[in-house]
Amino acid sequence: MPIYVNPQSSYFDKSFNNTPFHSCILSMQISMHGVIFSVYDDEKNKFIGLESFRLVGLKNENQVAGELDSLIKEREWLTDTFKKINIIYSDPITTLIPQALFEEKNKELYLNFNQITDGNTSVNFNLLKNAAAVNVFRIPKSIEVKIKTLWPDAKFFHPSSVFIESLLINYKNKTTNKKLFVQVNHDYFEVVYIKDGKLYFHNTFKFRSKEDFIYFLLATIEQLKLNPEEVKVVLSGLIDKSSIYYEMVYQYIRNNEFIERNETFNYSYLFDNLAHHKYYVLFNMLQCE
Repeated sequence: MPIYVNPQSSYFDKSFNNTPFHSCILSMQISMHGVIFSVYDDEKNKFIGLESFRLVGLKNENQVAGELDSLIKEREWLTDTFKKINIIYSDPITTLIPQALFEEKNKELYLNFNQITDGNTSVNFNLLKNAAAVNVFRIPKSIEVKIKTLWPDAKFFHPSSVFIESLLINYKNKTTNKKLFVQVNHDYFEVVYIKDGKLYFHNTFKFRSKEDFIYFLLATIEQLKLNPEEVKVVLSGLIDKSSIYYEMVYQYIRNNEFIERNETFNYSYLFDNLAHHKYYVLFNMLQCE
């Protein structure tokens, strides 16, 4: 019996079944907690499909590979021929290196310098052009092998790569000195601060409780010497107004908002009532290829 449950959300435009996949880009975000994928019609500059599945009961990362097989049996079209396939593996283990100092042969050393990995890890990296940096991250080998078996031409990305690059692109000509961007995941969150158009700060914090969450967020505001009365926290990811984490933000930080969707792209009318901030990384993946 598959561990994943029925789709949490499923949106497919009426044009989906008649659209040739060779003109589409498949983007998929994978973690131990779930699988989310989007389908983007590159010729129409339009998202035409979105579906998410929650994974339950997984005891280790290696089980994710088997669940991908189960998912493919339910959605056989996922192995069709797409124009491009992007895979995001969500995991807090990552290290940013200035581009000028990066050497590919040392990628394992960079990651292992301040992170804990093991022999079952494959080390990958993304070039962040707008940040003049390289993001080094890991993918469990079992998942990498499975992805390459299912989608040989797939490219791997870390969610922080997309988060950082897309913010630098989308807010290029906007004032951000009093904005703190927060991307919430299941058991960790990322914070990005852009100052004078450049990446000034990025960090990842693991948390187990709402108290952990607000402690690390307030500590970051203090570290950056921002005024809690003036800073605006811009939220994305797994958080909404019913979340206990949002309650903490609302209680301690006067100004907050959810990030707006990227109007560079078009979206099926089915997405009009979608909480776009929850899928910010997935939708903005296309800016970071």
